Amino acid sequence: MIYTGYWAKIKEYEQQNLTPVGISGWSPDGYAGKTYKKLAPKYAWWKEWHDNNLSEQWYINKYFETVLNKLNPRTVAQDLQQMGQNVVLLCFETPDKFCHRHLVATWLNASKFADVREYILKSNQMQMNL
Repeated sequence: MIYTGYWAKIKEYEQQNLTPVGISGWSPDGYAGKTYKKLAPKYAWWKEWHDNNLSEQWYINKYFETVLNKLNPRTVAQDLQQMGQNVVLLCFETPDKFCHRHLVATWLNASKFADVREYILKSNQMQMNL
């Protein structure tokens, strides 16, 4: 299974025997684990988007143009599944915020090559959303 999540919860994911995989442009200090940089946003346009308060649609268009449209979803799903039985793709935003990991999940789910859900811990119980 492939899940999505955010860096602030990495210890909890590890306690649930999930394999963290960073897909952000950078990882928190001290993180030496697995990453899949092919899914990271490109810094130049991310900074333009962030600094100029551009729309989510602008971001989505750039992300597809520069990242997802250059990748094969089958290959990405296979690569991620080879990293561990249950991986959690990590970036920085909380589940309620706009984030590229949600675009990745939607893209992979639409391809039918993977089932991707947000992993949310509540009272030590897993809840899957997307």
